[in-house]
Amino acid sequence: MNKTSNHDIAIVGPKDVVLGFKAIGVRTHFTENAEATLETLQKLKEEKLDGSDLCRYAIIFILENDAKAIPADEYKRITADALPAIIALPGPEGSTGFGMERLGEIVEKAIGSNILKD
Repeated sequence: MNKTSNHDIAIVGPKDVVLGFKAIGVRTHFTENAEATLETLQKLKEEKLDGSDLCRYAIIFILENDAKAIPADEYKRITADALPAIIALPGPEGSTGFGMERLGEIVEKAIGSNILKD
């Protein structure tokens, strides 16, 4: 039996930053600080696809500044599962390097080498 799933993609952050993503089908969740972002992440991770025990979201984007402000142990716990993949994006102020560093760690864990390093 071939069963496919339709995971969603979400973005969490300030309304003025994330609202535009709604136009391309990304589910938007508005928060104003890292604490609210962490609470929203925890709720989104608990959402399941209809009639399934699979996580509703395949990817959840958050802003680098919020990711950096979440305590390291909490961030590690919330990002430990394969799904949803939690990806940090640069905010309006530009990249801090946190997102690329984290993505490099994910790649290294997956294939044994960080091919994204300079």
